[in-house]
Amino acid sequence: MAVAPITGMLRRGLILDLGIGLGLGFALGNAFWYGYHVPRTNKRDNFYKKLEEERAAKLG
Repeated sequence: MAVAPITGMLRRGLILDLGIGLGLGFALGNAFWYGYHVPRTNKRDNFYKKLEEERAAKLG
């Protein structure tokens, strides 16, 4: 084999690093999605809903 297999401490460190990276990525992704994106989208949708209701009220 040209490259030796990953074993021992290197393997455990690699698994730990991947686990931490994926866990933090998932956590920060959820924080962005539910902490910024969803509230901002709801605010935008409510604005346009109110605007449409006002327009409909003017037309009769």
